[in-house]
Amino acid sequence: MQIFHKVADFCWEGLTLKHISDRGIVIPYLLFLIMGVIFELFLLALVIISAYFFHIFDYQPDISYFVSIGILVFMFLSTIQIFMSVQKK
Repeated sequence: MQIFHKVADFCWEGLTLKHISDRGIVIPYLLFLIMGVIFELFLLALVIISAYFFHIFDYQPDISYFVSIGILVFMFLSTIQIFMSVQKK
């Protein structure tokens, strides 16, 4: 189990650019994260609109719709967390 904790720590250090301080890398990465947040906000708006239409037309989506919403929310929260960590550094 300890190896999984190490792998998770290495992944987090890589995503937050812990050992990188070169502005030539950090600034484009921050712009990439901002674009990712904007795209995920767009997808969340589409989910809200589709849920509204599903309610109007009495359509019951299948389980994959709800799983994709959960994955999207998780991705959005992790992107925000990564952005805040990189911005602090």
